[in-house]
Amino acid sequence: MRKNSELIFNALLPFVDFVAIVGAFGLAYLIRVKVDGRPVPNPIRAITFLKIFLVLLPVWIFIFAIIGLYNLSNVRGRLDEWSKVFVGVSAGTAFLVMLDFFSRNPIFPSRSIPIYGYILSIVFVVFARSVIRLIQQFLFRFGYGIHHVLLVGSGPIAQNLYDATRNTNRSGYKVVAVMDTMKVNAKRFVGARIIKSLDELGKLRVEEILQADSALPQDDVLDLINYANNHQITYHFVPNQFGLFATNSRITTIGGEQVIEIQRTPLEGWGRIIKRTFDVLGAALALLVFSPVILVIAITMRLTDDGPILYKHQRLSRSGKPVGVYKFRSMYWKYCDGPTRPYKTAAQALEAMGRQDLIEEFKREQKLANDPRVMPVGRFIRKTSLDELPQLFNVLKGDMSMVGPRPIVEEELPRYGKSSAVFLSLKPGLTGLWQISGRSDIGYDERVKLDIYYVENWSLWLDVKILLKTVAAVLKKGGAY
Repeated sequence: MRKNSELIFNALLPFVDFVAIVGAFGLAYLIRVKVDGRPVPNPIRAITFLKIFLVLLPVWIFIFAIIGLYNLSNVRGRLDEWSKVFVGVSAGTAFLVMLDFFSRNPIFPSRSIPIYGYILSIVFVVFARSVIRLIQQFLFRFGYGIHHVLLVGSGPIAQNLYDATRNTNRSGYKVVAVMDTMKVNAKRFVGARIIKSLDELGKLRVEEILQADSALPQDDVLDLINYANNHQITYHFVPNQFGLFATNSRITTIGGEQVIEIQRTPLEGWGRIIKRTFDVLGAALALLVFSPVILVIAITMRLTDDGPILYKHQRLSRSGKPVGVYKFRSMYWKYCDGPTRPYKTAAQALEAMGRQDLIEEFKREQKLANDPRVMPVGRFIRKTSLDELPQLFNVLKGDMSMVGPRPIVEEELPRYGKSSAVFLSLKPGLTGLWQISGRSDIGYDERVKLDIYYVENWSLWLDVKILLKTVAAVLKKGGAY
């Protein structure tokens, strides 16, 4: 059940967005018409401009609603919300510009006004929504809008959820008890009450049940759901590997009967068309922006070591198709392995260097924390992820996507087990969840889980969010991937 205060704050968002956008374009009008001394191509009175804009603005709010900016599930996802604001404002501005182009009478006094308004709208809407969230978090301090949760589980997912919600004044959640049949170490859930059954809840105030990775048998899970239904308690669960069937399913009708169709990924039909369009535009723009950097790296590589500037490695793409993935060569050429090289595998190269101690690490993780084969300039471009820039050509060719699962070699595929077919349903990405979640600092099994999660939960908004977080991760100069 949603908190009344949460519903109120969410109901305020359309009004807040409306005021922010009107303010942004009103300020854009003043800057161009009143402050800027240049002549105005299409003189339009302020009151006339405002009337026209107010008539068209509901379409903009409708766009916001379509992309999910007023969904209750977005209340606490800041980066996700901001990425949608960017997309929504872009779509709204594009709509106004297109309408102005086909309109017999101009909408804007000057072509610079939609540009000013576009930039100011993003700033104003993000700022206004941030103020709303800060007020909401301020009220958390006084107990308004707090969700009292029973957390079911004791594994890593449950621990992550508990850690993420411990700051009640920020998250709006308060875990009143943790329940599971396994022996739970109280150190995992500092400050929480540990119980083993619903009978121990007593008079504790519980409004929501959140089931994570628990050891409860199926009958106990059904009892948990019944308890939630009987006591007007909201029940949530974190999908396990079977989450695919819950998140990527749709109901259809065959012969008058409702059946559930299970999809491997949401990226089907129009989703694939949208993603390909996004990839082509994104890769072309990135190549234009980074072309000077690419040229400087190529010249530096040529002056540093003999051998080719680019290195093409065989990886698996969609449906297991082998593709050559481009990278700037970061290793000394004499230690590069491959079918045509003196060393066919990395293990052979390491053995020739006398580094037997690193062979097991490479077999286990498919990479080395401190690889002696890498040149100093190679360490720099790896650290800053600049060695991946040539993969933009792979994206244009259609071998890869801007965002997707990790590009893996065929020998890694068994590590994905029964999920290998799911993994191969998408093209590999230039970046992905595996990069923004710790890059090489996370274990291989965790990388596999992140890849599968992305395949099962793809959306355009997730791609935008990952790209924004990738920029942040590169700027922080985290571990190379």
